[in-house]
Amino acid sequence: MSNPYDYGRPQDRPQHQNQAYRPPAPPPGVLPPPQPGQWQQAPQQYPPQYQQPQFPQQGQYPQYQQQPGQWPQPHYGGPNHFNGFQPPPRRRSSGAAKFILLGFFALAFVGITLAVVGAVLTDSSTSTAIPENSGPSIVPTATTKPEKGTAEDYLVNSALYGAGGLGELDCPAQKLGDGSLAAQKVYYEKLFKCLNDAWRPALNRIGVNKPDPGLVVFDKPVNTACGKFNPLSGRVLAFYCYGNQVMYTDVLQMNKAFGPKEDLAYLMTIAHEYGHHIQGVTELFYARAYYLQDHPSQKLESSRRNEVQASCLGGVFSRAVEKSYPFTNRMKEFEYQSSHSFGESADTPPDERTHGLASTQGFWIMNGFNIGETKACNTFAAPASLVK
Repeated sequence: MSNPYDYGRPQDRPQHQNQAYRPPAPPPGVLPPPQPGQWQQAPQQYPPQYQQPQFPQQGQYPQYQQQPGQWPQPHYGGPNHFNGFQPPPRRRSSGAAKFILLGFFALAFVGITLAVVGAVLTDSSTSTAIPENSGPSIVPTATTKPEKGTAEDYLVNSALYGAGGLGELDCPAQKLGDGSLAAQKVYYEKLFKCLNDAWRPALNRIGVNKPDPGLVVFDKPVNTACGKFNPLSGRVLAFYCYGNQVMYTDVLQMNKAFGPKEDLAYLMTIAHEYGHHIQGVTELFYARAYYLQDHPSQKLESSRRNEVQASCLGGVFSRAVEKSYPFTNRMKEFEYQSSHSFGESADTPPDERTHGLASTQGFWIMNGFNIGETKACNTFAAPASLVK
């Protein structure tokens, strides 16, 4: 199998023994991710059951042994593939569970999100019995009491749900102009700064103090820590890579899907990707990986819960910039974009529904917006009927 990261290709190796290795430069038009700032060594505020997580010893997880040319140099924590998330000891996983978890990391490690083909501008007649998107206002609460310290307990009782709102931000939108690479860079850079400024204090309130993520806007092939991606490839508008905590947006795909005038779709896209970053730094991503070891049959539903949670967090951010962006007088457009632009259509085969129907995405975006606080986004405690 070829190396998915394009590391160690013959053309990247020194031609002479005394020639220093130099990785390929970013392709033209790519905005390099910013250098991470000084890591603040503030103590992490884990719930009591998560104090001092124990890193497993090398070789403890034999199912992750590196195959030739595959998953070299893991970017998510060395021998500890869960980045420090360590529930108490549990029963031994079955072979099926190990297989599911391998598949989980092969796909979820790259937080590819917001499917396009067959989903953009979905006909509203295909939606299921999800409440009106302009009206949802629920705070999900768990109906079960999982064992303390388990991954399921972490998913439904994460400290993130107590982080509150993001306040009111001064974040006027930049014009997208002709939707070119240069125009999208300006738009995303401004919005990205607002996202960082909004989420940083909220994360600090729950003891999460980590560097801001990076951002790459590309219209040429780009090498990432999660593989090589080409513009207009697959169904991807944008994706977040947990491997290097960088989000990537495809200029050409965004233009194809929305053009330069539907700027609210651009806002929702980048806010959703930032939601995946929030899931990573609060360890929800790793808790879900643990959960799937013992619940492999929940792979698709768990994926949908993960995706609509990111969208809900995007809705919380949208509430914070509603007045300054502004889109107070564009709420009908916002609601329409929320429930018609992202997710999967009703004719998507059930075994491929990883993101949730477009109407489901809209429900959770608007729920995050209407509540305006992270408590609206406990999608892992929501009934299955709301994560179709």
